[in-house]
Amino acid sequence: MINRDGKLFGKVSIIDIVVVVLVIVLALGVYKMFVGGSSAVVTSSEKVECTFIIKNVRSYTADALAKKGPLYDKVSKEYIGEITDVEVENGLYQVNMANGSFRQTVPEDRYNVYVTVEFDGKASDNGYYTAANKYLGAGTSLGITTKYAECESTVYSISSVE
Repeated sequence: MINRDGKLFGKVSIIDIVVVVLVIVLALGVYKMFVGGSSAVVTSSEKVECTFIIKNVRSYTADALAKKGPLYDKVSKEYIGEITDVEVENGLYQVNMANGSFRQTVPEDRYNVYVTVEFDGKASDNGYYTAANKYLGAGTSLGITTKYAECESTVYSISSVE
């Protein structure tokens, strides 16, 4: 079966076979680590309420978010939850004055929007996870998308709903 030159059936080297098998195992491991783990779903049915803040957006974006509906992750397009409440307040900019101090100013036609979303998820010691295992904790930045708007947000508050 193996001749004096170390070739299987006189054609293929044993070392070549070992290298090919190692490359296949390595490729499967990399695939599992980067792609396979993202499809895991949280099996908990715990209700979580999360409020996102979107700063200094135009009235068009604030009105679009007020239409409510489903909310998605901008990058992965995964469903996060349903918008249950939207609050709008005047936006604020921090302006650096010539003397080195800072002053808050209200820009024209810019608003801060607080979007409350309810979703099924899971609480852990580190924070909360959506049904698609997306981590959300206070201060976490997240690009969000609705049917009518797309913007960058920050988690303002998050808690379990009883």
